[in-house]
Amino acid sequence: MTEMTTTEVARRLGVTNRRVVDLANVGEVHARKLANDVWLIDSDSVLRYENKHRGHAGRALDAATSWAILWELSGLRATWLPTRTYARVRNRLAHLTVDALSRAVASRTKAHRYRSANVERVLPDVIATGRLAVGSLSGALATELVEDRRRVVGYVPRGAEISTFARKHFMVEDQAGQDVLFENTLPIEYASETMPAGVVAADLAVSVDTRERSAGLAALEEMQRQWLARHAR
Repeated sequence: MTEMTTTEVARRLGVTNRRVVDLANVGEVHARKLANDVWLIDSDSVLRYENKHRGHAGRALDAATSWAILWELSGLRATWLPTRTYARVRNRLAHLTVDALSRAVASRTKAHRYRSANVERVLPDVIATGRLAVGSLSGALATELVEDRRRVVGYVPRGAEISTFARKHFMVEDQAGQDVLFENTLPIEYASETMPAGVVAADLAVSVDTRERSAGLAALEEMQRQWLARHAR
């Protein structure tokens, strides 16, 4: 389990340290208080709190629209959307802040945490994202993060059931586990070994690791800037 200080949580949520303690006291985030009165907050519960209380500007989008936005950021065409809907997607992309964008597309999938008996056995069967994918996208993803192949971070194949996939690959569900499997809700077949840059950045942006989250938001911001420049009238 990864834990955060009240200062780290306050900075992430944009609130005061006192507010973070209040959230811990009422059970909105899971935390423990040390003998020296220092609070340590479970980072997964902070992410759940963010998703539960996302603001109107970052309201959740349906999966097809969310994937289309990330496809656009990656320089790809979301062929599954009709023309009229696609125009709305581009309008959202032009006007959402990066933080709101990150929150809005987050509900397109769900992450499940595991402990893997053999990481190398799992990696060939997932579509890489997050830190696992940054090495393959060095030219498309603006980040200084180094690829980490010690953990599984990827999407299961389209149509695969998470628990069945995990069992087949000797993965044990564990909320404190470092291996992450994402549900594949893509509306199309996707044969690549790595998700497009926009998807990887979006997944980094909701990471419980502060450094990964910052890198993901920065990458999304740069991709949005480039997209706006290409579509300037």
